[in-house]
Amino acid sequence: MPTLTERFVADIEGLSDLPSLSPVLAHLIATLDREDASVAEVAAIIRQDPVIAARVLRAANSAAYIGRSSVSSIRDALLRLSLARIRRLALVASLYDAVPVRGTQASRAIFWQHSLAVAHCSEIIARHAIGAPADLNPESVFLSGLLHDLGLLVLESHYPREASAVKRHAEAKGMPICLAEFEIFQTDHGELGALLATHWMMPESITAAIRAHHRFDLAPVAYQWNAAVIHLADNLVSQEAIDDLGEGSPVRLDNAAVEVLGLSPAAALQITEETRSDAGESAAVLFASPHSGSAKSSVSNESRATSSSMLGRSGAQTRSTPRL
Repeated sequence: MPTLTERFVADIEGLSDLPSLSPVLAHLIATLDREDASVAEVAAIIRQDPVIAARVLRAANSAAYIGRSSVSSIRDALLRLSLARIRRLALVASLYDAVPVRGTQASRAIFWQHSLAVAHCSEIIARHAIGAPADLNPESVFLSGLLHDLGLLVLESHYPREASAVKRHAEAKGMPICLAEFEIFQTDHGELGALLATHWMMPESITAAIRAHHRFDLAPVAYQWNAAVIHLADNLVSQEAIDDLGEGSPVRLDNAAVEVLGLSPAAALQITEETRSDAGESAAVLFASPHSGSAKSSVSNESRATSSSMLGRSGAQTRSTPRL
């Protein structure tokens, strides 16, 4: 009997109903590494998809910008929110529809709120960490964070029986989802996500970070820094009451990843607070109705444990204490 990974690869190669990269998303990603990408070019790409264009306009006219005149064109939205922010919103909107989420509309929102938070946290970590690659592109870091749980989404939507078996096993054993996946299928959603991202022709720096976001030891030396950023971002977002996706018991934070980034507990605290602000604002803009009285932030005000305590906490069964 073929393994889940073998089935997944066969499904990709057989052009099954697994998600494909839309032309709009492909063109947007192609502009990430180009400093000469213009407002007119990005606007033309977004206008190719009416659904994405409508979401971008809704974001520009959301409650977060109430009091300003309404915008009715993608170009005006770009001028209001900046090229980088609109491109990110368009990337999220493209991915939002590319891969279905089983369950309610709320389930979909929860997934993408978590992914957005990890994306923002990843970019913030990259600004604070030491030893960044000379050719590092903040937009690629953001996209890595946004896509880190792509495999979890595909597992839920296209292999529901396997996903249910993993959840039962994780609950019975009191272990994280990713470890339950490995015990049952000898792979995890990081590997599945990396395989799909490779099929989408994503850069290796992104696919390596996706693959290793729960298993940092899998990161190739050339991309250890990238993988460490996503690994830490996912842990901070999940454990610091920002946007926990509910992947079972807490996943162990790898000391080696923290050491690669050279971060102190004080820096981690600042990163968490910046993430709360940025992720909450982005979620409010992305999921709010136009001019709704108040956009509900995804950021919880409860249990705001500090990052410095997480990075120095002892006694938790599934966490290790980074030596900062």
